[in-house]
This record gives sequence, C-alpha cells and structure tokens, in this order.
Amino acid sequence: MPFPLLLIIGLLFGIGFGFFAQRAGLCIAHGLGEIFVGKGKRFLRLVLTIFIITSAGFLLSAAVDPSLGLKAVGQLRGYGFYNIIAGICFGAGIYINGGCILGTLRQVGEGSMLHLISILCFIPGMAIVFYGLNPILSGGYEVQKLLLPQLLGTSPLLVTSALVLLSLLLLHRLLKR
Repeated sequence: MPFPLLLIIGLLFGIGFGFFAQRAGLCIAHGLGEIFVGKGKRFLRLVLTIFIITSAGFLLSAAVDPSLGLKAVGQLRGYGFYNIIAGICFGAGIYINGGCILGTLRQVGEGSMLHLISILCFIPGMAIVFYGLNPILSGGYEVQKLLLPQLLGTSPLLVTSALVLLSLLLLHRLLKR
C-alpha cells in the first residue's frame, strides 16, 4: 500500500477515534478507577466490546494468514522493588495530571492549555525513560516474551475463543441489567 494512502487512512482513523474519545469522555484511568469503585459499568461494557472485536479480528486474521495471528508484543521483566516504585510514580502522575494519556489528549482537543503543557512534558519524560532508565534496569531483569497460550500449554485458538465467549457472557449479563 502506498505511503500517501496509508497517511490518509491513518489521518481519517485518528480524527474518527479522537471524535469518539471526545464524545464518549473516554479516559482509561478514570474508567478503571470507576470499575474498582463499583460504578464503572459503562466503561466495563466498552472494554469488553473492544476486547471482543479485537480478539475476533486476531482470530480471523490468523485464519487468513497464520503470520498475522497472536504475537508477543509485551515483555515480562520479572517483579520486585522497581515495579513498586514505577507503579507509585505512574499512579502519582495520573493523579497529578488528572487522567491518562488518552484523557489528556481529549482535554487538549477540548482546549485545555494545562493539558497541552502536560503533553509537551511527556516527550522528554519518555526520552528519559527510554534512553536513561531502560538501559539501567534491563540488566537487572531476565526478559521473557510469553503469550497466555504458551503459559497454559494449549492452542491460541482455544484460549482466545474461551476468553471471547466469557467476555460475551459477561457483556450480555451487564446489558441485561
């Protein structure tokens, strides 16, 4: 696919997703907080719907071409003191900022100059993490790439199908109420 076409498709998708996020008032951090407090049924329905659609998409794409199926995109780096410190810093940053990156982008789209400053501070912050902290911390952990089907010792089709069915049942139960 030629680059200009990819650019146009990406731009249209970005505008559409931005419109959706702004109209829905979407913020992952606030939504997760609402779920844990017990008020997040709307957000839980949204997360379940997104999970079902993307999982079904991965299953269908793997059926078309096996190289398009599930891939290890994350890394398990172990656990320890660094994870506790990182979690505290991450939570404090979300609390001080008033939301996650998606909520911050939504606020910038609504005209918040304070959140624009926050976005501009993300860039050097991520550079510090990527070029400063990652090389220091990568020596302390044994990095593994692991998928849930490998962990369970079964096929990806079975695990993904079971999770999609479970999500459909939970979504049906939430919509019934």
